[in-house]
Amino acid sequence: MLKSHSSLRRIAATLSVVAIGALSLVNVSSAGATVPAASNWVQSGAPLSGPSPRYDSSMVFDAATGTTVLFGGFNGSELAETWTWNGSVWTKLSPAVSPPALRGAAMVFDAATNNVVLFGGLSATGLSADTWTWDGTTWTKLAATGPSPRSGAAMAYDSATHSVVLFGGNASTGPLSDTWTWSGTAWTMPTLTSTAPVARFESSMAYDAATQSVVLYGGKGSSGAISDTWTWDGTNWTKQAVASPSSRFGSSMIFDTTSNDVVLFGGNDGTDNSAETWNWNGTYWILVSSATNPSARYLSAMSYDTLSGSATLFGGADASSILSDTYSFNVAPSAPRSVKATSNTNTQSVVTWNAPASNGGSAIIGYTVVATDVTMASRGGQTCAATTATTCTVTKLTNGDQYVFVVTATNAVGTSASASSNVVRPATAPGAPTITSVVPGAGQATVFWTAPTVTGGTPVASYRVIAKPGAAFCHVPRGSTSCRIVGLRNGARYTFTMTATNAAGTSVTSVASALVQPRTLPSAPFITTTSVAGNYVTVRWTAPKSNGGVRLIGYNVYVGAVPSGAGQRIALPVHYTEFSYTFQGLKGHVVYIIVRAVNVAGIGPFSNQVAAIVK
Repeated sequence: MLKSHSSLRRIAATLSVVAIGALSLVNVSSAGATVPAASNWVQSGAPLSGPSPRYDSSMVFDAATGTTVLFGGFNGSELAETWTWNGSVWTKLSPAVSPPALRGAAMVFDAATNNVVLFGGLSATGLSADTWTWDGTTWTKLAATGPSPRSGAAMAYDSATHSVVLFGGNASTGPLSDTWTWSGTAWTMPTLTSTAPVARFESSMAYDAATQSVVLYGGKGSSGAISDTWTWDGTNWTKQAVASPSSRFGSSMIFDTTSNDVVLFGGNDGTDNSAETWNWNGTYWILVSSATNPSARYLSAMSYDTLSGSATLFGGADASSILSDTYSFNVAPSAPRSVKATSNTNTQSVVTWNAPASNGGSAIIGYTVVATDVTMASRGGQTCAATTATTCTVTKLTNGDQYVFVVTATNAVGTSASASSNVVRPATAPGAPTITSVVPGAGQATVFWTAPTVTGGTPVASYRVIAKPGAAFCHVPRGSTSCRIVGLRNGARYTFTMTATNAAGTSVTSVASALVQPRTLPSAPFITTTSVAGNYVTVRWTAPKSNGGVRLIGYNVYVGAVPSGAGQRIALPVHYTEFSYTFQGLKGHVVYIIVRAVNVAGIGPFSNQVAAIVK
């Protein structure tokens, strides 16, 4: 077994913390799940110009620059190289300032300061207690005192407390069990009120954003490999009463924001290396199977890329050699986001969504949409699919039924959890109403109808009636069977049509009504003269100024023996073309005369009243 100190897994913890920002975009937590998310290790075809074989390097995803940073390691001697990995290509950097050649240094991304933090490690001249930061361009040594010199310490960024947490490591006197926190400017040793993990080094640590706690696993103590699991809540350590992977040290560990699980790989039990992958779901450990695996190894460098949603593993040592291969740990994508369904078309619905927050480290190869009929389950199950598009149309739905749509994303590893849409009701526009009658009035008309026999699958919301010629209309809500259109011109001839509207659209126009004429009563005629010849009286008048919009039918002449008694007088009809009337009265009596015009709307008001004496 090659001599080593574990710094990479503590690194992993770091990057897992970075992932906390992305955690809010993940819809489904794996805590309590019976099986882990689909996952797979894929070896990268990285060029030979990448880092040389090494183990016990420090590696972390730098969220500020969007690249993975690797420093140092051991290949027979300590190394001082700085490399970056963009997901497909390694690039060796030449910063103006750099830490000395180190192995077993602890490294994390400090999300509070947006810098990579490196602590300790083992150099050719001994153990280090230096604190360095990487800003994406160069390294800076900080004048900070804190933990004693050590290598193989476990370190993670605790996003819940916005601080870096460091535990244990290997000092010149042996394994350590102290806990330190880094605020971005200073180291502090917190006062614990509970039992801390036993002294160890080359343990694995990551921040579990799903449970908001730091997870510590295994390591190497004074008696050999350890297999316990601990969590840090920002104040104290708690030992988890759970079966853990077998004893091992030098394992690599990160938090995967896509699956919401901590992922652990490899390690050494003191005799043999491991090629196992485990998930910690916040409650218990689950052994993960993968179609492909990196070879058994320990002290590999591993980090989690929160942008691509995949873990990167580099190098390490197996039973006989030092390695330089690069792997990515891919999982199924996270669920699609912001799923929305819109149904305003006959028997179909358009479903849209946003791409998952994480593709799991492998490109999305397709989306599937499945309909659930809330009204009658047996009518559901319709599907549609898309490749790169984030929309598709589900057809063959039942108008009037309510539907919910679930969308899943698939990559080369597997299929995501589903995300649901809002409830919608496919429908088509209703049929046209039927106009049954139109009653004209003074400058208006009241239109009556019956509702459409075909609603289109969703209730009629409103009706609209339009008069022609012109654009006068009335608009009334569902349940109405008549409405009145005003602003019409008396005497003009109008037809009326109407439509019905529901959530899906507006019906075709109804059959037009018969022609009607709005009208009102005629105005009063005016009596101009009366003449008496013997016992005959002749009254003459002029036509009313308004005929009410329609031709007059005639005039009613009222003759009576007393004034203001027209209601009791006999009405004598006269043709509308006549403007005088002669009648015989009683000799020596006074008669009172009133005239009213008549049209199809009725009898108009009284004219002026005149009196005549029969001779």
